[in-house]
Amino acid sequence: MPEFIDLPFCPHCGNRTFNSGPFKPWICDSCNFRLYPNVASAAAVFIYDEESRILFTERAHEPSLGKLGLPGGFLDAGETAESGILREIREEVGIPVTNLIYLGSFPNKYFYGGIHYDTLDLFFTARALSKEVKIDPTEVAAVHWKHRENIQEEDLAFPSFIQALGVLKDFKKKGV
Repeated sequence: MPEFIDLPFCPHCGNRTFNSGPFKPWICDSCNFRLYPNVASAAAVFIYDEESRILFTERAHEPSLGKLGLPGGFLDAGETAESGILREIREEVGIPVTNLIYLGSFPNKYFYGGIHYDTLDLFFTARALSKEVKIDPTEVAAVHWKHRENIQEEDLAFPSFIQALGVLKDFKKKGV
């Protein structure tokens, strides 16, 4: 499986002279059309309860079906990371939160429909105002409140989650 999307036809002129690949820009030898593929933006959040447990979702679909995820998802056009993550929280777990704080960002690959999408995952922390979760079963199979020391890296859905968890541990040690 290639690590990039291979587009054999130019989206501008339709000729089979389009040179796509891992490097930008992709250029058509016939019409000189240039395409600059960029990463997709996604956001996820570590939501804490009053016992310092984190709300993890159990993924209801591929990729990483059944693995631990976080409330979050792809950001929509024209949406800030903050408004996008609040929308995703409402859609997936329906829990009110406060004190949304940016944690960091990590590159990731999201394999879907036979294609590896390069993403930039933005991570936040937040405090739950309630433990009453209303999951959307089309998005989330279940939720689990876990202390971070009880989380096994191999149970997490994506490599970026493992990196963010490492930063989160340092973040909490500093008392932030």
